[in-house]
Amino acid sequence: MIQHVYPNFATRVVAIAIDFALLTLIHLFLFFLLAGRLLNEVIHLELLAILTAYSWYLVMFAASYVFLHMVYFIVFHAWCGQTIGKMIMHIRVVTEDNRQVPPARAFLRWTGYILSSVPLAAGFLWSAVDKDHCAWHDRLSQTRVVSVEMT
Repeated sequence: MIQHVYPNFATRVVAIAIDFALLTLIHLFLFFLLAGRLLNEVIHLELLAILTAYSWYLVMFAASYVFLHMVYFIVFHAWCGQTIGKMIMHIRVVTEDNRQVPPARAFLRWTGYILSSVPLAAGFLWSAVDKDHCAWHDRLSQTRVVSVEMT
């Protein structure tokens, strides 16, 4: 069995905060571009049409935010085991036997993010008290977050 070197909880929190800040900036930039275009299109419409367009804009805003996160985390975890936040913090996601995460398992891990966040982020907080420093999504996908120096 491989001996993993696990990063502390604070390191994981900083990595995910970097990722979320980066993704939020990208998402807001893209949607402000779209909002300007949408405003030009609806400025001459009646109020009901404007409200309908605005409603669709909000739905698309939320859906694209989820989609952007899904693609970002799945691609980076399957490609190199590290998101930009994890690269900065020198941590990596690996399988339990210290191998690269396959795409299907990266998708399962991302799905686990949703499960980890639903009950007041309890699944993420769990890694602070778990003996292996694993969050719920780590357990679900049979992955581990380890220090890069170890891999």
